[in-house]
Amino acid sequence: GGLCDFVYGRGQYQYQSSNMVNGGIWARYTGKPYEFNAAIMFNYYKNRENGGVSDLNYILNGSNIQANSMPVKMNGAESKYRDYCYLLNHRYRIGKYVIDTISDDSVHAYYQPIVVIAHQFRAEDVKRHYFESNIPGSMGYEYNNYSNEMTHDSTAYWTITNTISATLDESFNKKAKFGLSAFLEYEARHFGVGYASKTDTVTKLNETLHNLCAGAIWSKNQGKYIKYNFNGKIYFLGERIGNFDVNGDLTGIIPFKSKIDTVDKGNMDISAGASFSRTSPYHLYYNYYSNHYCWENNQFSNPLTLDVHGRINVHVAEQEISVGVGFRNLTDFIYLNDQAIPTQVDGNVQVLSIDAMLNLKAWLFHLDTKAVYQLSSNKEALPLPDVALYTNFYFMHQFFKKVLTLQIGVSLAYHTEYYANVYVPALGQFRTQHELLIGNYPDMNVYVTFHAKTIRFFVQYAHLNNGLFGGNNCMTMPGYPINPGTFQMGLSWNFWN
Repeated sequence: GGLCDFVYGRGQYQYQSSNMVNGGIWARYTGKPYEFNAAIMFNYYKNRENGGVSDLNYILNGSNIQANSMPVKMNGAESKYRDYCYLLNHRYRIGKYVIDTISDDSVHAYYQPIVVIAHQFRAEDVKRHYFESNIPGSMGYEYNNYSNEMTHDSTAYWTITNTISATLDESFNKKAKFGLSAFLEYEARHFGVGYASKTDTVTKLNETLHNLCAGAIWSKNQGKYIKYNFNGKIYFLGERIGNFDVNGDLTGIIPFKSKIDTVDKGNMDISAGASFSRTSPYHLYYNYYSNHYCWENNQFSNPLTLDVHGRINVHVAEQEISVGVGFRNLTDFIYLNDQAIPTQVDGNVQVLSIDAMLNLKAWLFHLDTKAVYQLSSNKEALPLPDVALYTNFYFMHQFFKKVLTLQIGVSLAYHTEYYANVYVPALGQFRTQHELLIGNYPDMNVYVTFHAKTIRFFVQYAHLNNGLFGGNNCMTMPGYPINPGTFQMGLSWNFWN
């Protein structure tokens, strides 16, 4: 099979358009002892960079100036991304044919895998180009390292991974059902950084790194009441030597009786998990060179991450309630500071989060809501909103013998104020800032969706509350306001036999 998607967005502010083309082809073969999956995928993305609105008073003071007339910081910049991905996953099942007697005159024969030998090949090739036809003074760049007239930065990355594994099939042992797997993985990574001036093309970084790691997985995915997955890996050769990642998840399923909506059964899932890892810093945090940003020979220790989480989920018919809690400890956390320079925290950063999800149905009306409370111990390095909320209230019904599904609803997204990270076009990354609070603004949409077999059509008015209520701080991040109220429509049509 294959697919190809083209997405184009104009935006309503100047120099805000973007387009994307992605797709690929894939093939699959499934036999009793042998099977394979192969895919080739591609992504092209081009984004015009405007650097945000140059004067925030146009937004915060509720100016009557149209969005497409507001001055922006950049008018001749764009980013281009290209990504190729190649995947081959094949396995051979070593097993035997088993005959089960169903009755005196009926038997069932099937192939029972015992050990599965698998190999996975994955390759990815990524490039980014950043262009400026002129140097925007309003961006406040401190340096122009190779040109005062134009910018053409390029960053390249490719990786090749080969993984060989052997797995004891979970369904083989009837008395103690679990899966056990061991694997060995080789990884090659390449990083390239350079630029092109009007007279020359220069390569500043061209480095290939190799790593070898081994790991194991112990899992139970077919249990009726208990499921678990414990896995870990450690790098023992290469640039990542000493890196490791261990994690585990355990879920208990408790069925119970209920009379909601004439359904007499429900489930309560109780899950808990934890992970602990040591990971080398992103390689370009050590050395990077571009027209506006440059750092060399940075010395960072390997960050440690500890994550602990738990969840209780109750599901009955179309009603669902879920409550979760999580704690994360980041040791030697690395981030881009207010000057967009990699910086490492000396010590720990903790994040505590509590979330709740509520999906309810009454007759033909639905309410899907999710809220999260989170607390960061170091808001200078890791700013987070204290509360974030998303809710969707809609009417849904099927007509014409369930051929047509109609959904009419309104959705709302909201979070409290915080110093949100700001986008840096020249890096394609986000840095911290502590000048402007973002949030405390509801973003509301109203929509109608029609779904008939393979055809889906929707009509939506986005940012319904623009200029009506909620205030004026309608920005997703500093300098980048939400598009004004917009009428949108779309059509999706799937073709298959």
